[in-house]
Amino acid sequence: MRRLPLLIAAITLVAACMPAAPDNETVRRDFAEHRSNVEVTAAGAVTTILADAPGADGTHQRFILRLTGLTQTVLVENNVSIGRRVPIAVGDDVTVHGEYVWNDQGGLIHFTHHDPVHTHEGGWIALRGARYE
Repeated sequence: MRRLPLLIAAITLVAACMPAAPDNETVRRDFAEHRSNVEVTAAGAVTTILADAPGADGTHQRFILRLTGLTQTVLVENNVSIGRRVPIAVGDDVTVHGEYVWNDQGGLIHFTHHDPVHTHEGGWIALRGARYE
């Protein structure tokens, strides 16, 4: 019986370390309700690769992601001055975890990298079994 609390703690720890599952329906609702600054995990196919954009906090790799099962697209902005550049190509299936911000074009997801100052939940982009933080 004394092992039961240890088993429960181990299961809880493993569950906390697992990556969030994609939930495109939540992203669709966030867009419909004009919600911003919410953590999301979305999956889809890269439709367009945009030029890098400079920003106050660094250079951003940018691409458009069509969410699986939806017509909605989102702009993904990945800060490569903090995180790693993702070697994406049009047609690649990716999963993105970060902060969703509403706009009338479907929204954007940023903070797709670790947070070096620990003030924000760390994000990531998964491509072909590799995770870029």
